[in-house]
Amino acid sequence: MSTSPTGPLSATTTALLLIDLQQALFQPAPRPHEADAVIERVNALAASARAAGVPVLWVQHETTPGHRLAHGSPGWALADGLAVADSDMRLRKTTPDSFLHTGLADWLAHRGIRQLVVAVYASEFCIDTTVRRAAGLGLAVTLAADAHTTHDKPHASGALIRAHHNASLADLTSFGVPIRAVPAADIHFAPAPAATTHRVDTPAQLAALYGQPSEAALRKEAAELTPPYRALLEASPFLVLATCGPGGLDASPRGDPAPALVVQDSRTLLLPDRRGNHRLDSLRNIVADPRVALLCLVPGTSETLRINGRAHLSTDPALLARLSVDGKPPATVVVITIELVFFQCARALMRSGLWQPATWPDRGALPTAGQMLTAATGGSFDGAAYDAALPQRQRDSLY
Repeated sequence: MSTSPTGPLSATTTALLLIDLQQALFQPAPRPHEADAVIERVNALAASARAAGVPVLWVQHETTPGHRLAHGSPGWALADGLAVADSDMRLRKTTPDSFLHTGLADWLAHRGIRQLVVAVYASEFCIDTTVRRAAGLGLAVTLAADAHTTHDKPHASGALIRAHHNASLADLTSFGVPIRAVPAADIHFAPAPAATTHRVDTPAQLAALYGQPSEAALRKEAAELTPPYRALLEASPFLVLATCGPGGLDASPRGDPAPALVVQDSRTLLLPDRRGNHRLDSLRNIVADPRVALLCLVPGTSETLRINGRAHLSTDPALLARLSVDGKPPATVVVITIELVFFQCARALMRSGLWQPATWPDRGALPTAGQMLTAATGGSFDGAAYDAALPQRQRDSLY
């Protein structure tokens, strides 16, 4: 068991996770063990983390409408007395596991976070479950030993429950990463070293430059198509499909009369693979690595739809027939299982003026496909002949 203070935790690899410190759990009598003292310790811990550039994440539990922890209700709000910064991140959860269906694991992985400092409620439920899950994911955990708490129970006091979990969690070694129970005052963070160049290489540098995402930027995420997201998707005739594989990354344009992506159900999308150049860059990647990302555009609309998920290829005759155009079926269908979907705000398309004809360049001033081929081949390709035949070839091979 490890309860001794550790050295300062690196700001570049650490995040502070504060769980369920909510009004309905901390304010009605009877209150949790040392409720006010715990709030003071959490505020001090959060201030120390922010000063070092460590991300601070507040997790809020929610239940069904009408319950005291229903989302948006007074009881669901963070407890009185907390010092919360605009740069802090918030997550919503519905189980004792702060990782389940919250996107937390991906958020941490994308930022290079390898260790967590964990507090607040309840020691035997959400704290215990989240600490074990974090260690199972390979994240080292420092449990703020006096900054988590619970209510007295018939079988044990809140103080005894906290002491038990400090001892039992810190005694776990089979996960292969350390779990330490350390008093909050003994937890310190080492600020990221000052940059000596203008290059940005670490999550901590990014956090210092940009802060944390807004609440709306995080809460717009869904694990399946909501009715508004489905409406946007079904109006989209064009998308970009991003894939990865042994040969690297690929981004491929895809288009059909809207919807270019056909909805099978709220979590399953169908993308017919129409005739093209047979490079098969995207398809080779998918059979090697199922992860995909899509960006769907709607003409005249500045909001776009982003989808992350996993895909496989299908030659199911029923699917091919269903997605045929003019009696011509696609060679395969990309079947996509949604893991995350959200809209992208309009700023990028507004700045680009993409849908404003006045901003469009003169097509005659741009190179043709044949000219680009001639240049790419050092002049060995007959670009003029290619351009002459291209319009008819495209019409004949569109489907």
